[in-house]
Order: sequence, then C-alpha cells, then structure tokens
Amino acid sequence: MNNITVVRKLFRLSWNALMANPMRSFLTTLGIIIGSLTIIIVVALGEGAKKNIEQQYSSMSVTTILINAPSTVDGAASKLSYTDVEPIKQLPSIETAIPQLSGRVQIQYDGQSSNLSVLGTTPNIQQLASLKLTKGRFFTEEENDTHEKVAVIGAIVAEELFGNRNADVIGKTITVGKKEFEVIGLLEYKGGSVGPTTIDDSIFTPYSSTYRYVLGINGRFNMNAQAKDVKLISQAVDEISKSLRETHKLKPGMNDDFRVRDMGTTVSAAVNSSRTMSVLLASVGIVVLLVGGIGIMNIMYVTVTERTKEIGIRKAIGAQSEYILFQFLFEAFILSLVGFLIGCILSFGVYFLLNNLEVSVVLVWWSYVLSFFTTVSIGIFFGWYPAHKAASLNPIDALRYE
Repeated sequence: MNNITVVRKLFRLSWNALMANPMRSFLTTLGIIIGSLTIIIVVALGEGAKKNIEQQYSSMSVTTILINAPSTVDGAASKLSYTDVEPIKQLPSIETAIPQLSGRVQIQYDGQSSNLSVLGTTPNIQQLASLKLTKGRFFTEEENDTHEKVAVIGAIVAEELFGNRNADVIGKTITVGKKEFEVIGLLEYKGGSVGPTTIDDSIFTPYSSTYRYVLGINGRFNMNAQAKDVKLISQAVDEISKSLRETHKLKPGMNDDFRVRDMGTTVSAAVNSSRTMSVLLASVGIVVLLVGGIGIMNIMYVTVTERTKEIGIRKAIGAQSEYILFQFLFEAFILSLVGFLIGCILSFGVYFLLNNLEVSVVLVWWSYVLSFFTTVSIGIFFGWYPAHKAASLNPIDALRYE
C-alpha cells in the first residue's frame, strides 16, 4: 500500500468518524472559525489603515513640516498664532509657510445641512498639498487679502450637499456657519482617512475670511512649512523650533507650547500606530484559536473514550499504533481545515459588509496563509494528546472497556 493510498484511507476514516456526529464536529470548529476569521479581517483592517495613510499623505511632499499644538501630556498651552508665520518664512531653510485655521461648522445648501470641517488657509496650500481641481479654480492671494467669501469644496462635501461628487457646484452659494460663501472650485476625490477629517470632506476658504466671518478665535490654528531641500529637513525643524521659542519668549527648561514634525516622522508614527493596533487585535484572534484548540482536544478526548473498544479491536487484528495516531491527528487536521475554510468564506462576507459601511479593508493573500498555518498548527498541537492516548491504548484493556 503506497503512501497516497494510506493518506486517502486515513482521510476517509477520519471524515466518516467526524460525520458520525456532525453537530458536535461543527460546534468544535466554532472557535477555529472565529479565530481564523479574526486573523484575516484584522490583517485586512491593518492593510486598509496603511492604505489610508498612504493615500492621505501621498500628496504631501516629503519636505513638508507640520507645526501644531502640543499633545496634552506636554503640559503647555499652545500660543501658536498668525504672527508666527512670517518669522518662519524668513528662515534660511524654509521655502514657504502657510497658516491654517480649522474647525467644524454647520454647512447648508438648499435644505441640506451637514457638520463639516472648514479650513481657512492661503492659496499656497494648493501646491503644498498637491490639491487637484476637477472643476473651477482655487482662491487667490488677492481674495485672501480682501476677505472674499469664496470656497473650494471636497468631493464628499459635494456629495452631501449637492447629491453627487461630480455635481455642477461652481457659482452655487452655500451657508458656512451664518455667512454665505460662493463655491468657486471642486477638488478631485482623494480617498483615505487617518482621522475624523479628510480633504474630501473639507471646505477650503481664504484664511482672512475664515477668521473674520466663521471661526474667529474659536478656530484651531496650525501651520505647514516646506523645507527648501530634503537634506535641510532636520535643520528646518530645528530652526522652526528655535524661532517659535524666541517668538513665544520661552525660557530654557520650559516646555514647548507647539509641536514640530516632519512628514516622514508623521507617516512613520501613523503606520506604527496602525501596526501596533493590528498586532493587538491579531492577538485576540490567536487567543480565540487557542480556545478553539482546547475545544478540539476536549472533544477528541471524549471521542477516544467513546471509541476505546473500536481501537482495541483494530489493534487486536493488527493495526499499528502509528496508524491509530495518524488517524486521530487527521481528525484534528480536518476539524482545523474545515474551520479555516469556513472562516475564509465568511471573511468575504465581512469584507463586503465593511465596504458597504465605508470602512477601509484590504484583503491580502498572505493573511490567508498566516491564518491557515496558525489554525492547522494549533489544531494538530491540541489534537496530539488525545491521538497519542488512542495510539497508546493496550488492546486487551481496550477490549474490556465498557
């Protein structure tokens, strides 16, 4: 009897044994199903988050430097203001610097209303963030200087207010807070999200107009700067920090009341945060698999006890211990494999569900490979003890078992 024939026979015997009690076999695989599904979906969510980060920051140049309020743990209130912009522009390593005043405001058009992000800035943001227009134009420096009430809107804003991401929005008047603004531009859909606000669901307005008519002192102020060269990024970060400390009259030893980060550090931090979360969630999947493995061990232990006499008869007529061992290991393997396959099928359903909920998920082939090997390894590991117990039974004692 060749090896292939032996494997086929073992598979058939194992399958028939499991199908003798299909409900128990299915319940045994539940932990494996949930665990394998969890691993696949967690990886998909992690890849989706990574894709979002890449999309969200892809337009930003590597020479971009972000300047905003410090984290709350730093213990210093932010004093960033519009007056900080000009000194930063004059620094040797800086190409340009732009102010940003942001906040969420009620936006209305023809009975439609949404609470959206308004970003007051200068025209340079278009080049700095590589903002592409599908319709209309961006506002000018002159419009910023004269406090014109004009707006450039993201694709999601167009969809929410006008019913279509590519709607004819140019020349339409929207109410931003309590003031009417004319829409002069529609941004290309960007996709991706690394936080509550994206370019797609934002409204860009001149800085002066935003401060005077919409947000005032209630807006959140930050700045973007651009280094003249990649090699000057580190120097630029240091110069900006020094400039702000001098402007804000911070004495040595006092905490910064601002935070300066280059784009590389920002993206790296976002990716690392996403990766850490994925690892933590994947750990939950592995714990569920371990619980499922224990379930396999317990059920197989019961199965060995129920089939003690059968094992004794087979041993008495010449069945080798190794054959008995492999048969029960095959049963553990089949339980794990079936659980994995059901988990795979369910993963596609969860994928489409999350997509419909606009949660970014990216299924990748290696998540299935990881889930397969983890699932099967745990199944065989926990199936070893009952299989070994079955193979070690003394045929005489087994035949006496009632």
